[in-house]
Amino acid sequence: MKLMAQLAFNGNCRQAFEYYEKVLYGKITVMNSLGDTKDVPLPPGSKPSAPEHIRFAELQVGDWALLGNDVPPDEFEPMRGFNIALHTQSVAEATRIFDALAQGGEVTVPLTSVAWAPRFGQLVDRFGTPWLILALAE
Repeated sequence: MKLMAQLAFNGNCRQAFEYYEKVLYGKITVMNSLGDTKDVPLPPGSKPSAPEHIRFAELQVGDWALLGNDVPPDEFEPMRGFNIALHTQSVAEATRIFDALAQGGEVTVPLTSVAWAPRFGQLVDRFGTPWLILALAE
């Protein structure tokens, strides 16, 4: 079994995943737009959207994957009630990623030293994705 998060975007899934690919040193393995897959039926309960909207995206980062798609504007709701937790191997890596994701976003907990980790912080990036960043070691 594999557990993966799938994020819903309001028309900016492609931009978000291309940014995450750079920041997280990942690899986009799938990026299908609705226009590219117009001959493939939509899943039950789904509504058509703009042809440039992303039907399905997958970003591989190490052993895990982040999934995403765009939803029709009338169905979009901002992401809330969760975060993408990212545990890094060093403070330098945590700082680099936190600073990059914070650009144009909102820092909710500044990256700081805490009792349980050398660095811990939370933010919502410019695409609306909530992140929890934790450094496991100095």
